[in-house]
Amino acid sequence: MLVVFIIFSSCGENNSNTKAKSKTDIEKWYLGGTLHKATISDWKSSTPENRLATCGDFMASIDNSVSMDVLKQRATKLMDCINESTEGLDNTNNESVSSIASKCIVLLGYR
Repeated sequence: MLVVFIIFSSCGENNSNTKAKSKTDIEKWYLGGTLHKATISDWKSSTPENRLATCGDFMASIDNSVSMDVLKQRATKLMDCINESTEGLDNTNNESVSSIASKCIVLLGYR
């Protein structure tokens, strides 16, 4: 499987710009969060990137002294907690994301 990936990645045009752009985009995982005042219904229909960036903002507001790697780990855990806490539960659709996030932050031991 790895061999197939290497072959595909080496085929085609010079994709050094694509690789650089992808790396830059990955490094900016924390940008573009728009779900701070949204409902869980909005959360469920949003992109994983938007969810992660929003959780990054929530976690940075709790403790902005940690490294970006630690912040991303915490944001990912928060995102997973929100997802798991609301998955399949339509009665949470009108809850605010920030309300569920604050409960998850306490549950995860960050507050």
